[in-house]
Amino acid sequence: MSPLEREIAEIPERLTTVAPANRVAFAEALARYRAAPPPALFTIARGSSDAVALYTAYRLTPASKIPVGSFAPSLASLDRVRTQGGRLWTLAVSQSGQSPDLLKAQAAFATSDGARLALVSPLTAGADIVLDQHAGEEHSTAATKSVVCSLLAVDLLAEALLGHVVRLDARGVAVAGLVAKAMASPPDLTMLETVESAYVIGRGASLPVAIEAALKLKETAHLHAEAVSAAEVMHGPRAIAGKKLGVLGFAAPGPADQSPRRCERSRRSVRRPALFPRLTCRRRPCRRRR
Repeated sequence: MSPLEREIAEIPERLTTVAPANRVAFAEALARYRAAPPPALFTIARGSSDAVALYTAYRLTPASKIPVGSFAPSLASLDRVRTQGGRLWTLAVSQSGQSPDLLKAQAAFATSDGARLALVSPLTAGADIVLDQHAGEEHSTAATKSVVCSLLAVDLLAEALLGHVVRLDARGVAVAGLVAKAMASPPDLTMLETVESAYVIGRGASLPVAIEAALKLKETAHLHAEAVSAAEVMHGPRAIAGKKLGVLGFAAPGPADQSPRRCERSRRSVRRPALFPRLTCRRRPCRRRR
């Protein structure tokens, strides 16, 4: 078993610890939310953490009705932007909690009366509320355990703001069980060996997962992969599909689930190229139809 495989194997156990490790933080976030609901929340992140930040928008906005947007770190580190205060909340996501541009971006909201949250593995200064990913050390590929633990932390934060604090431990255990079950029967991805590049498709809450999956394909398999929203596939990505392009799709429960499924069905009407051989967690190479 490789170091990466060993760390992936730790994920279910790590997930069970996220809620207990953050009980105080979730309770404090709920108290501040009830005392003064923010008009909006801005996420601050880069790379894999930015995928978690995007998931925050899809998870937090429906649950709390708080609009969630992204604040680009370079606005603070390069353009030296300072915000005008207000009750805005921020959520900085990082594996180290020490990235200079993220810290500068968080400081750009120093005049805000809103809460500054940080979702990190090591604890960090500059935040009012710290959510610990509780992923442990990562020695193989960065942002593996920490990304999955961060996604759960965001989910638990959304539940906490709904007032479901007492249910968080049980929810974390349930999610860990589902992840362990999925890991016990992984999809057959051997066809990755036959393609030169891939589209990774999702929509809604599954789009951030697609973005992170595309990044991990580059980092671990050295395969060129591009994340694409299922809503955009027919508007350009289809035009460059060829024999050596494969498709990996993620569908989340809910209304957004229909978009990836429509992409899969569209292959029947697309004569050349057929971009969507099958849109599930199993990937196959694309075939041209003439």
